[in-house]
Parts: sequence; C-alpha cells; structure tokens
Amino acid sequence: MTDGPFRNLKLGSGWKRLADAVQNDASSKAECGLLATDGLVRHLVTKENCAAVQELEAYTQQPQLDFDPRAKIEEAFDAHEKTPFLDTLEKELLYRIADGTPPEEALDRALDAAVKEEVGEARNRFEEECIRLRDTGEMSREACQRAIGKTNDAFDAVNSRDVCAAIREGDKNAFKAATARKEGLDEGPGL
Repeated sequence: MTDGPFRNLKLGSGWKRLADAVQNDASSKAECGLLATDGLVRHLVTKENCAAVQELEAYTQQPQLDFDPRAKIEEAFDAHEKTPFLDTLEKELLYRIADGTPPEEALDRALDAAVKEEVGEARNRFEEECIRLRDTGEMSREACQRAIGKTNDAFDAVNSRDVCAAIREGDKNAFKAATARKEGLDEGPGL
C-alpha cells in the first residue's frame, strides 16, 4: 500500500487488500467479506498450525483411542512451535475433552472456536487502528465510522467453517480465485 491511512502498518497482502476495500465506497459487503476471509486464511494457514491440526486429526480418527486422550493431545501441541492460534486451539480442545466430548467432535468444535477467536482479534485490531488514525487526525470521523462499519460487516461475513477447511487442507490460497482482481471491461460485478 502506498497511500492512505493504513500505509504505515506492516500488513500482509490479504490484510492490505481488506484495508483498501473498507476505505473504498465502491467495495461491496460481499467483496469485503471475501477479503476478510482470505486475509484470515493467509494469516492462519502456516506450517506450524497446519501440521498440528493434521496431527490432531490423525489422532482423533484412530479406531481405538486412549482412555485419557489429554496426554496425547498435549504431546501433539508440544511437538509444534507455539502460535497464538495453537494456544487458543489447545485450550478449547482440552476444555471440550475434559467435558466428555468425543475427541473428533471436540476437535471440530475447538477449531471452529479458535477461528472465531481469531476473527474477533482481527476485527479488534482493525477497529483500534481506525480509532487511532481518527485520533491522530489521519482519518476523518466520518471515514473512521464508515471503515469500522465496513470492517464489522466484513468480519461478520467470515464463514469459520470455510477457514477451518482451509487450515485442515493447508490451502493458503483457498480464496485466491474468489478475491482475484478483475481485469478487463467484461469482468465486473454480477448484475
């Protein structure tokens, strides 16, 4: 990003495109939602996160599970580099296991909860940056309110199941085609 109030932030390309879109009146809610989903997938689909999730899935799909799966689950998390996402996933998964939920179902629910937690974190970071920019005078009050509104709409549109599927598959480009920039006169929004 070369200009605009978000120019000084160190954002990945997916997040930069979302920051541009929420400031652009021509961007639709659906487009912003896809960009938020793409940014989240690009943020979460890392080698560490995917390897841990795949190891946990392999464990939960075994025909004969351990009497107390907690030790094996903790061992799986300890074998991988810690990330904030994996910390949240571990807490959510161990909570569900302790509650008596079968491991495979617990993993599904924990993964969904961890993704929703990340959606909340990303939403908060965007809102805080808009407020900071408004307070420093880099963004007008009206532009700030519009950007926060579009950011909220974008993150409300994120389907956590789609993000979970991308993490499970290790597909960082799961939404690349859906968010590709349109080129040419005939490639515009659907009527």
